[in-house]
Amino acid sequence: MKKLLIGVAVLLLAACQTLGVPSADTFNKKWLAAQSADTTVLQTDLALLQAGKISKEDAANVEAQADNVKAGLDIARTVYATDQTAGSTKLDSVVLALQALQNYLAAKGK
Repeated sequence: MKKLLIGVAVLLLAACQTLGVPSADTFNKKWLAAQSADTTVLQTDLALLQAGKISKEDAANVEAQADNVKAGLDIARTVYATDQTAGSTKLDSVVLALQALQNYLAAKGK
């Protein structure tokens, strides 16, 4: 069972890395890619916890950061409605935080 969970974590990490920085050409496409990547981070977090690769405390911290990413994405979308430049900048900063989470989980999954 543990090997299966590790296999699932590896697959989720690969998906995480594939999503990486959204290379979409519009704000909405970038936003959707980031939403999807945030969900993948949460799935990977759970798989790594179940596989014993991260502690409960570490998993809780990753979840809290993923929640902050989600909140940041919502803020970016709201700001974009009235100020496209500021909304895009906010989205870019949130994506950087998301990438840091992805990189951390990828390192833990090895």
